[in-house]
Amino acid sequence: MTRIVHTQIAATANAFSAKQWTGAAILALSAAWAPAAIADVINFDNLDSQFVGHGDSLEFQHFVLTGASNAAGASYGDLVGAVFDGTDPAACGMACPTNNKSNYYASLNDGIIYLDPLKAGGSVSLQGFDASFIGYAQGVSYPAVAGLLRVQGFYANGSSIFETYQLGGPIGGNFQFQHFNTSSAFGSQQFASLAFFGFTCNTAGSCSAFSSNKGQFALDNIVASVPEPSTYAMMLLGLAGIGFVARRRQQA
Repeated sequence: MTRIVHTQIAATANAFSAKQWTGAAILALSAAWAPAAIADVINFDNLDSQFVGHGDSLEFQHFVLTGASNAAGASYGDLVGAVFDGTDPAACGMACPTNNKSNYYASLNDGIIYLDPLKAGGSVSLQGFDASFIGYAQGVSYPAVAGLLRVQGFYANGSSIFETYQLGGPIGGNFQFQHFNTSSAFGSQQFASLAFFGFTCNTAGSCSAFSSNKGQFALDNIVASVPEPSTYAMMLLGLAGIGFVARRRQQA
């Protein structure tokens, strides 16, 4: 399994003098006091099979998934996805994965699926997921890399980073779910929102998105986390204590 990783990393080099120890200490202890996370595995087992239109949302304990179309002039309700029963691979009417015996989400017609924290103003981290390409028809020849799945994380200020994962072609005539882990650099980030969208690839290795209605993929067992709210107060108290000690040393 090959993963193409794109990240944006900013670094600053500083020479610390003795008087700058307080800033370094605050940064170090800020990391130590970073909020614990509530991790969930998002699956679709408790949902009925259903179609998802542009603007439709599926709510979970800590998260909300929203289907969206990238097409110009998209209207509310335009088909962008569905929840399918994995025990009946023929139910989707296309070349869907066959190795998942529970419900899963299918992103259709070049649809996008957004993952957001259920609580307004919250953040979300992504550690992994199961995914497969969905072919537009059975009995068609597909390349070894049938498509790409891009996961783009958006920060509150509008900037973003992304990772792209290769989705394999059929194995033994059928598409199969694979498990993917995000990189540590991506999985450690706190995003305001995450978007999943697909590319379709041809035999020449050229891949495109939002141009053919064939950038389709299946998604299940999303491992995501949100910060634990109760630990914020402890973190702020710890930082306040550090600041008090720093001021006392400066006054001495």
